[in-house]
Amino acid sequence: MSSEAAAPAAPADVSHDGSGVSAGGRRRRSPVANREAAARQSKSCVRMLVDKVDAWFSQLRTHAETRMAAWEREYREEQQKKAKAEVDEPKNITNATMARDAEDEGLTAVLGKDGTPQIMKETDFGDKLEHYEWHQNDTELTVKVPVPKATKAKDVSFAITTSKLKLDIATLERRPLLDGELWAKVAADNSIWTFDDLEDDDERKDTHKVLTLLMTKLRKTQAKMHWTTVVKGEPEIDTKKFGPAIMQVSPDNPNDIASVLADINEQ
Repeated sequence: MSSEAAAPAAPADVSHDGSGVSAGGRRRRSPVANREAAARQSKSCVRMLVDKVDAWFSQLRTHAETRMAAWEREYREEQQKKAKAEVDEPKNITNATMARDAEDEGLTAVLGKDGTPQIMKETDFGDKLEHYEWHQNDTELTVKVPVPKATKAKDVSFAITTSKLKLDIATLERRPLLDGELWAKVAADNSIWTFDDLEDDDERKDTHKVLTLLMTKLRKTQAKMHWTTVVKGEPEIDTKKFGPAIMQVSPDNPNDIASVLADINEQ
């Protein structure tokens, strides 16, 4: 046995001269090269992500600008309509004497479709149907129901909210008489019904009386803006034929004019 120690064998993938070339001839990356490659790949991913975010924000900005332009256009159109109404409606604020005289008599002065002033009674703003009749003024709506004289309070079932009404009378053939959504909202707590006598000239006076239901409107209406029916689904009247109401306005009182114009715009 030789006294000299044998030299240690070189790793299979490293050359004796430390060049990093494996026995098979393939070059291996150094740790530094691996880190640089990973950094380049990370930068590429970040760049792609930034590009996608920029594209998304660009689409969002375009959508927002489009919606803002549409809202601005709608707002301008609405303002133009209001301005036009303020110019057109004062034409109807005429003949204050007629309006004042009509109000003193419990009547309403309106302009017809042809622009001719007309005097209307409350009953003109309503309808007479088979089982009941109804009429209205600016603030109240009245329903009158002929019932047999023997009808008692216990025969009447009445329920009302701000938007719905149910009236059932046990002595009538049509039951319930009214049941559904009101044409507009009312002050439910102020709504009442009573039994009253029929008019003297009513041929049913000896056998019938009338149930009178009074409801207070939550929002005042006038002329062509009046209710078209009591409960939706019932026969309707054509309120457009009434035209706008003739209003009392003092030309020397700016607050009076402003108040009337505010009422018009609300309607």
